[in-house]
Amino acid sequence: MAAPITVWRTLALVYRRLDVSWRDGLKRRTARHEMGAEEVAALRGVLDGVPGAVVEWSEGNASLEPFDVKLTDRPLTTMTLSGPGRWWIAPDDCRQELDVLAPEGRYDSIIVIWGSDGAIPLCGWGCSIGPSRAANGAGFSSIVNDAWRGYGQRLHPEEGFVHEWLHQVEAVYRELGVDGVRFPTLHEVEGRTSCRSTDLPPFGAFYPEYERQTGTWQPWYRDLMTGTVRPP
Repeated sequence: MAAPITVWRTLALVYRRLDVSWRDGLKRRTARHEMGAEEVAALRGVLDGVPGAVVEWSEGNASLEPFDVKLTDRPLTTMTLSGPGRWWIAPDDCRQELDVLAPEGRYDSIIVIWGSDGAIPLCGWGCSIGPSRAANGAGFSSIVNDAWRGYGQRLHPEEGFVHEWLHQVEAVYRELGVDGVRFPTLHEVEGRTSCRSTDLPPFGAFYPEYERQTGTWQPWYRDLMTGTVRPP
């Protein structure tokens, strides 16, 4: 009997506008941004590929279904500290939309995407947490869209979004007691390669070496989702 597919009901929430300020020492700084039609189209093109990538790379083990994409014109007006001098868009910064679009029980995963002027000191390109009351019981990822102009040059432009979703997956499995041997930590990739034939990516190389050659971590994500990562 085939193993059941793990289905993640997912909301991708896109904020077209940003109007925030923050304190940098004694200075108050401001960032404003509005996604134009070209940026929205580039983002939508990548998001459209995310569900298919999860099904294909997991070899049917996981599915994002439904994968609802919602655009909102309400500007993001607040950010949350993620560490000294670093910021992210947290669930409370999206409270209005989450309570309307993603009440408790509707989604397993929420991915928030927004654009900036590039000046905000962020926790990273993306930041993610596992399921929490703050996100109405769903996992939550916040992703800045500033690299949208380069999506067309990437081999797998959807992989960053899959990466952040996998952080949510990782949190769920850790809560269930699954350790890093059975499901490796997403960033502990050094010294690892695939159990698969060397005729398949990464062709016997370590994943970081393959990424340096190709610009993609896709085999690493594929093997994480299929249990085919070779122990280090």
